[in-house]
Amino acid sequence: MSITIREALQLPDMVQTKLIAGAGGLDHPIRWVTIVEVLEDPSRLQEGEFLITTGFGLDGDSKRLASFIPSLARQKLSGVAIHTGFYLREIPQEFIQQADLYRLPLIEIPVEINFSTITKAILQPIVNRQFETLAYSQAIHNQMIEAALSKGGLSAIIEELAKLTGGAVTLVDALGFEVVQHGPRTSERTGEEKESAHAVSIRASREHFGSLTLSKPKHLWKELDDVALQHAATLCALEYVKERAVSATEWRLKGDFVEELLSGKEMNETELESRCRMLGYPLQGRHFVAAVRVNGQDTDSSELHQNAITLMRRLCDRQKRSYLLRERPHCLFFVLPDERTSLLLLQQLASRWEQLYPDQPMHIGVSNPCDPLPRVDRAAEEAMFALQAYPFLAAPPDFLRYSEMRGYQFLFPYHRSQESLMALWRPLLDPLIRYDTKHNMQLLETLDAYLRHNGNGLQTSQALYIHRHTLKYRITQIEEKTGCSLEDAHQRWQLHLALMARRLQQHLYPPAP
Repeated sequence: MSITIREALQLPDMVQTKLIAGAGGLDHPIRWVTIVEVLEDPSRLQEGEFLITTGFGLDGDSKRLASFIPSLARQKLSGVAIHTGFYLREIPQEFIQQADLYRLPLIEIPVEINFSTITKAILQPIVNRQFETLAYSQAIHNQMIEAALSKGGLSAIIEELAKLTGGAVTLVDALGFEVVQHGPRTSERTGEEKESAHAVSIRASREHFGSLTLSKPKHLWKELDDVALQHAATLCALEYVKERAVSATEWRLKGDFVEELLSGKEMNETELESRCRMLGYPLQGRHFVAAVRVNGQDTDSSELHQNAITLMRRLCDRQKRSYLLRERPHCLFFVLPDERTSLLLLQQLASRWEQLYPDQPMHIGVSNPCDPLPRVDRAAEEAMFALQAYPFLAAPPDFLRYSEMRGYQFLFPYHRSQESLMALWRPLLDPLIRYDTKHNMQLLETLDAYLRHNGNGLQTSQALYIHRHTLKYRITQIEEKTGCSLEDAHQRWQLHLALMARRLQQHLYPPAP
């Protein structure tokens, strides 16, 4: 689309011109040629323009002479040619020094050469290259479309781009996953070739899907490579839009199936097998449900859900694992085969999410395994219960398994209502709470500490910073008020469960502010 100053000086009509200074900028590309007799406002000039002038008004004006070259350099011109013999008999020494300093090519045009000769000499190859670029652009566009349609998707587009440019092409999605790579990587190249890498964003409808990077030795880079890169990015964006539409249909089908399972709809074996085969999910074996919630303060939950779903899909695609999905307003349900790989996928999901969105923590509750598949309705309840209890039993990026809830799983399904939980703890703990309130005591706190330290009096006294005689007195009061003996293991467990029920109730049903 352009030629460099170096190339322009080698044109037949430019042989009488002379490079005076600024040789460091000989590889500047010339985007266009501009002829200005009187340069009043350099800010009107555009980056890459090649300026031809007679220098009218410069001679004798020390201020304008001093600012002429610096002002052109600020506008990032490709170079400047001064037609001597009209207003400037020769190029000032000050121009030469500044042109070298700013690496701005400074060319002298003798009086016997016309402006039009220089203009035509430079513009003709520029225009010719623009026509070549248009033809090339159309050709590679057709080739890439053919590759995308006949060979299949993103991988075919990237492979075609690598073949056309002779470089290494890498596609990285918005979540940081390397989706496709073709061509020799930098580390595989031999010698000390200096690499040049150009990256373009893949966007459609203001949505960012990722980036496309083309790398090749710097001395082999061509402007047409950028044209090919832009075409490939556009086609990649279209592929992502198509993938999004296909995925939306797939999520809807999976979601409808899971919703029917969660609602307890009766299905015969034939229907189950047919639906699972269509969705690519294994019917046989055991399964579990993972309930996922993302806490974003200022972000739309649907956007967070979309990101979590996309991340899960990328991870499962890499492991060639299938799953079922149902989106609810405040969480996502994933149904997965009960395998070690599935748990590793959840760990990767949580860890990768924490890296990508550290300010929007992800909570994951995991059910017990179930068999057969229609029993996931109970598993979903277990996963949801673990998700509700997550904040005081786990922390991101860990996930909480129903079987590892430190005894809180025994409060299932009492958690479904505040009244059910209160009925578990009030008969035993209410007398202690009333006594503490009336006498400003800490019987409830003492009971909690005593049970946490497995009935060890010394450790409990130290934890509460009280004398052992004070602890003994409080233990006596606790046993009198509750009617339970702390020497009896069964009654200790009953008190422990009451404390857990109260904590769970306070967490799930906090008092209104």
